[in-house]
Amino acid sequence: MTRRFKPPVYATTKRGATHWVLNIGPDERAVIGRLLTELRTLLTGDDEASPLLQRLFPTAYPDDEEKEAEYQRLMREELVTSRLFQIDAVAGYLSDEGATLDEGQVVALMQSVNAVRVVLGTMLDVGEDDEVGTGHVGDEYEAERQLYGFLSWMLDWIVRSLQGT
Repeated sequence: MTRRFKPPVYATTKRGATHWVLNIGPDERAVIGRLLTELRTLLTGDDEASPLLQRLFPTAYPDDEEKEAEYQRLMREELVTSRLFQIDAVAGYLSDEGATLDEGQVVALMQSVNAVRVVLGTMLDVGEDDEVGTGHVGDEYEAERQLYGFLSWMLDWIVRSLQGT
């Protein structure tokens, strides 16, 4: 008998309402939770200009330093607050293995997983055309490359689950 693959995130409809199931085990939930905690630490740290956060908060006005400084002054705190809110929401339902998610929760999961993935990609200096899995066993960043691959896989399934709705 062949077991049928169930994706890590999938949509289901009950009584006309769509809900999502987060179909990952406790180890995967713990890893995502730990990564979100680390992202929270980066976001709330003293060093706002951390190079790891560069892609999360890209330059809005690359040709005008004054406008860029004003944009960052006006928007940075709001953007950080929004990300922290998403992290808290995701952490809440990561610990509940039986929970089904609504669309807003799945979007928060997608954005949080992608934020961690973007930070890892920055650390690994991943470009659009790079193959992340090209590291060798024993590579200094082997674990980070594996995490990046896992988060990319999760993100792919989250997006797929949202496409049908």
